[in-house]
Amino acid sequence: MRKHLAAVVVTVAALAMAAPAWAGFGFAEEHGFEVSVINQNGLPDTQAGSHPFAYSTTLGLKEVPFGPKSEPPYSEGGDTRDVEVELPPGMVGDPGAVPACPIAEFSHVSGGLFGDSHPCPDDTQVGVTQLRLSGGTYNEPVYNLAPNNGAPAEFGFIVVASPVVLVPRVRTGGDYGVSVKFSGLPEAYSLTKGRLTLWGVPADPRHNKQRGACLPGQGPFGEEAEGSSECPVSTEPLPFLTMPTSCSGPLSFRARVDSWDAPGRFVEDSTSIPGMTGCDELGFAPDVVVQPEPAEAASPTGLSVSIDVPQTYDSATGLATANLKDTTVTLPAGVALNPSAADGLAGCSEAQLGLHEAAPARCPNASKVGSVEITTPLLTHPLKGGVYLAQQGNLPGNGSNPFGSLLAIYIAIEDPVSGVVVKLAGEVKPDPVTGQIVTTFSNNPQVPFDSLKLSFFGGPRAALVSPPYCGPYVTTTQMTPWSGGASATPSATFQITSGPQGSSCLVSQPFSPQLTAGTTSNQAGGYSPFSLTFFRSDAEQSLSRIQVKTPPGLLGALAHVALCGEPQAAQGSCGSESEIGHVTVGVGAGSNPFYVTGKVFLTGSYNGAPYGLSFVVPAVAGPLNLGTVVVRGAVSVDPHTAVLTVTSEPLPQILQGIPLRVRAVNVFLDRKEFIFNPTSCEPFQVDATMSSSLGASTSDTSHFQVTNCAALSFKPQFKVYTNGHTSRSKGASLHVKLSFPEAAIGSRSNVAKVKVDLPKQLPSRLTTLQKACPAATFEADPANCSSASRVGFAEAVTPVMPVPLSGPAYFVSHGGAAFPDLVVVLEGYGVRVDLVGTTFINERTNITSSTFSTIPDVPVRRFQLYLPQGQNSALGANANLCNAKALNMPTAFVAQDGTQIHATTHIAVTGCKTTAARRRTPQKQKPKGKTARRAAHTARKGSSR
Repeated sequence: MRKHLAAVVVTVAALAMAAPAWAGFGFAEEHGFEVSVINQNGLPDTQAGSHPFAYSTTLGLKEVPFGPKSEPPYSEGGDTRDVEVELPPGMVGDPGAVPACPIAEFSHVSGGLFGDSHPCPDDTQVGVTQLRLSGGTYNEPVYNLAPNNGAPAEFGFIVVASPVVLVPRVRTGGDYGVSVKFSGLPEAYSLTKGRLTLWGVPADPRHNKQRGACLPGQGPFGEEAEGSSECPVSTEPLPFLTMPTSCSGPLSFRARVDSWDAPGRFVEDSTSIPGMTGCDELGFAPDVVVQPEPAEAASPTGLSVSIDVPQTYDSATGLATANLKDTTVTLPAGVALNPSAADGLAGCSEAQLGLHEAAPARCPNASKVGSVEITTPLLTHPLKGGVYLAQQGNLPGNGSNPFGSLLAIYIAIEDPVSGVVVKLAGEVKPDPVTGQIVTTFSNNPQVPFDSLKLSFFGGPRAALVSPPYCGPYVTTTQMTPWSGGASATPSATFQITSGPQGSSCLVSQPFSPQLTAGTTSNQAGGYSPFSLTFFRSDAEQSLSRIQVKTPPGLLGALAHVALCGEPQAAQGSCGSESEIGHVTVGVGAGSNPFYVTGKVFLTGSYNGAPYGLSFVVPAVAGPLNLGTVVVRGAVSVDPHTAVLTVTSEPLPQILQGIPLRVRAVNVFLDRKEFIFNPTSCEPFQVDATMSSSLGASTSDTSHFQVTNCAALSFKPQFKVYTNGHTSRSKGASLHVKLSFPEAAIGSRSNVAKVKVDLPKQLPSRLTTLQKACPAATFEADPANCSSASRVGFAEAVTPVMPVPLSGPAYFVSHGGAAFPDLVVVLEGYGVRVDLVGTTFINERTNITSSTFSTIPDVPVRRFQLYLPQGQNSALGANANLCNAKALNMPTAFVAQDGTQIHATTHIAVTGCKTTAARRRTPQKQKPKGKTARRAAHTARKGSSR
């Protein structure tokens, strides 16, 4: 039993010894933390923007009695080490209003047990402190010190030979109020109560009895210590303290203290005083100055925006200027963002900025787009920092910014002299239609400043571009004060005085873009990538719609390309099986446009044309992702020449408020074995018609010519057939077959012209010719032609198409022509080709000639035309062809490269029965002797074979 009791006693004693010494340390329950701000009449100062007579902070800590009642008590839980007091936002001090005591003089403590407590000149004094220590109560002057690097200001006093330094800091990342930290309180003298009083106007003569040697060194705590004499100063009475310029709510203060026994373990207390009144008495007259650099039209430009808020320095009794709360700056229409800036640009993330953290920002240098300089009366030098582009915030998974917006900018300052860190975020809203830029900074710190100047970098990759014409341009603003009064709306006007690079001003922008085009290999008939480039100078109107007409014979092989359908083509989601090349677009002002590359896809029918193109470009520029741009184009095929005409839809001019200023477009069709050259070595050209975003239009051409046509072969195989049995009612038939032994594209020249002369045994049938389809009806729609004009059927097999082209043949009459044309309509895979044969009948010989003189430069493996017999046959007959002598047809072929072949083609007659004349063979006598044996031997040999 005793053993157990002893164990309990030991345990309790151990726990008591283990209890931390700081457990009882803290603020007294009554009067633990108090703040007062009084005016010149000794009443609470509640006037916003005033310079109070005095500001006092009083701390009371928990006490433990020590020794006789006459001796001061000790603080419970340990001696006070550091004290930090947080002032409300907007309550500031201007150390420049008072001369500064050199830190070397202040730190020199000598003379007696307690040293020299008045080391600095009287004119550097900004207040007094009263401390009740375990050794007594002390009254000491508080001096304005010349701060060390890394502190915006320092104040200090000497107590019991110990220099105590007060260092203010700005609460960066929070409300940007000021916190003051007391460091260096003596460890051996326990602080139980302390009061710090700072003067609103330190040179005020009413403080002379508390200045320097006139301040009694000791006295009862809580009573104002004044000497019997005065210690005047000759410095000008300038305001040192300024109350907030906002009139909302009570003003809150917070104090934190720790002990020497437990450094860093702070206890806290808070208090408040009534909020400010009289905000309507505060002045607020900001101004703005905006200037492009240089002032040249339609050029990348630097831009400086300076916001000035004049402060009151020389009035100790007047009121401060209201602090700026919200600022919105609207740049003139025409000043817009420049895509050229995106090359090498980065974005600063929220984590890198650390907007709500005290540490300096760590934005990458590549995100820096300008500089900032702030002049404030609170510091003797300007604060300098950078302007950074924020990370995009409206795209999931792509970072963020505080506004969740496409664009935002950050102001980040880290001043090595004062240690002040400033981080602000501004939202940038470009107008989605005009590109006009509106920038807003909200809830700015309640800190006075004379000027804030943002300077955006210039140069070829400047973030901004100037308006297109000379003249005045007005920047408007809206600035709201913390006082809650009416917003100010100052404006600034700047002049654009010259054109780009110092050229003369233009009334309107020109538009004369240029075209270059060609295949990378000029081998006639061979496969080769094709490049097409449009470009304009910086000062011209932007490109919009483009139409291109290719040379005859410059085509694409569709047999192995899948056509992209809808809606994939419109959505930009075509597959690789439809991809035929790439497109590169240069955007932005200046000598260094920003280039983005996308893909080109071949699509099915679009906008009435048999084929289309889908240009899909990811609009990713540096740190910005504006989505995917899809531009459609229609590809039509000339039915007579197979020439391609590509017509684009209008190019986008602005994306999410960023004007693109399209400078160049390059289309590079490089799918393997897709584009192939003509087989004619004649000079051609690529034609283009280009329209601008402002409605101007112009044309340009690019020379195009292939070479080495001599390397191509031309060996057409031509066969013609007719049915031998003809009649007056059904006429005669004709079946034509043309083929080439060379199958590969690029190995031979294509047919350009064919002429045939039908034999007189196969004349044109006049009754059918008279039923020809009128040209107007045919051009509108061949299907509307009468069946009597439809005289045949044709089919062409080409390696270009995955399916044969086929269709009817018509007689088509043209008003001024003597005879109708024979027009073969070939259709397939969305394409229509009309082969037009001119008909001529020689009245003397009655021989019909057909000349196909404009055959498209397209490779054909096989072609056949069938003109059948029938009621409306194209050909008549004047005899049974089975009994006709050899039917021959003079034929001329001309290749695209100019090679000519003249031949006489035999027309084979089909359908005739061949009857062998039966002849009676006289009976032979049997051979005898050797003759009989020889015959028998011959017979045996024959049977053995």
